[in-house]
Parts: sequence; C-alpha cells; structure tokens
Amino acid sequence: MKNFISILSISWILIFSVISVSAGSNEKSKKWLAENAKKEGVISLPSGLQYSVLRQGTGIDHPSVNAPCECHYKGTLIDGTQFDSSYDRGDPTTFAPNQVIKGWTEAMQMMVEGDKWEMYIPSELAYGDSGSSPSIGPGEALIFTMEILKINGDKVPACKVDTMDGCTEKQETYIRKSINKYQGDAVLIQGEIDRITRVTLSNKGVSKANSEWGSHRVVILQKLLSLPVNDNTEDL
Repeated sequence: MKNFISILSISWILIFSVISVSAGSNEKSKKWLAENAKKEGVISLPSGLQYSVLRQGTGIDHPSVNAPCECHYKGTLIDGTQFDSSYDRGDPTTFAPNQVIKGWTEAMQMMVEGDKWEMYIPSELAYGDSGSSPSIGPGEALIFTMEILKINGDKVPACKVDTMDGCTEKQETYIRKSINKYQGDAVLIQGEIDRITRVTLSNKGVSKANSEWGSHRVVILQKLLSLPVNDNTEDL
C-alpha cells in the first residue's frame, strides 16, 4: 500500500513527461509571481523560475541531469492549498532532474546535498495549459519546498567558496574579488545579489552566456553569505 501511495504521489512531478506545456501562467499567477519577485531573498532566473534558499547544504557536488536524488518536497498552489507532500507521508521520494517538471530540472542541478529551497514555478515550467486534475488548474503557478537528501548517481563538482575546490579559474577570481570588496558585509552582498538578479537574470535581452555567469555569481554570493564572518577565506 505504501508503494502504491508513493507511485501516485510521484505522478504529480513526473507527469510533465506526458503532457504538452505551451502557454504561460494565467493572469492571477503572473501577478502573484511579479509581486513575489520583489521580495527580499527571492532570486529570479531568465527561465521564469524563482527561488529562495531556506538552508544551505554541506554537499560538495551537484547532481547530473540523470542522477537519481533522494528528496523531500511539498507542493502548494499560490493560495497555500497543498496538493502533495512527502513530508506528510514520512517517506522521501527518489527521482532524477530529467524526470520531473522543467522548473525542478533547472533547480535541482544548481543544488547540493542538504540544500533546502523554496521554488516559485510559473506554469510553463510546470503543468502548462493542461494543469493536473483535480488539484492543479490550467496556467497555475506552483510553490514547492524541496530538499535534496542524497545524490545517488553521477555528480558534478560544486564550487566551494572557502577552499576553491571544484571552482573554475573565472569563479576563483570572482570569489577573491568579492571577498576583498564586501569583507563579509551581508547587506552589501545581498545588495549585489539583488543587482545581478535585476540587471542580468531578469533581463531577457541579456545573452545566454552572461545570464549563465550571472547565475553562477548569485550562487557564489549566496555561499559567501553563509560563511562565518571570521572565516579563513582572507588567506585565499
């Protein structure tokens, strides 16, 4: 019976593979997402995906696109109506980034083990015009809380800002410049995150390469925010 329940629940997130997603979010969802994007700590990506980091994980790798990940999650509509929760079942679910809705595919590949994010997903990155009867209507934006407990497949090294492990030369240069410039000042770092989000990530006229680098910079700055004030990164 438990396995049957798990199969039913995972259908909420796997169903993307068998439906056609076309038009964007409905008007109510568009307005909600526009207001949500203004909130402190919310990052908006060029795809339309928004997220905030609830907890920084200690993992050192990202999952590859086909890596099975053991996850806990909860899904609600924008009015707070819950339609699924592995937390309530007391049983995490395993799936790979390429098996789920587009919003999750994008987010999961940016996360590491232990990360817990809240994601605000427009309809075109979720269930589109068809919705998912009976709980998710056409064009509905969705809110997901999700954490990666364990990556069970191939991994991609994540850039560690305290040791530079897994970082490219470009990332290392940016980390050193940011450490020297902001000196651990959380207000200044958050201000730069907001600026990059506004100027680069939320600007549809920005090139793909600049947009991707903007995403990398935001992740780096978020990691700097989580470091102790007197961390030994001054020696890097």
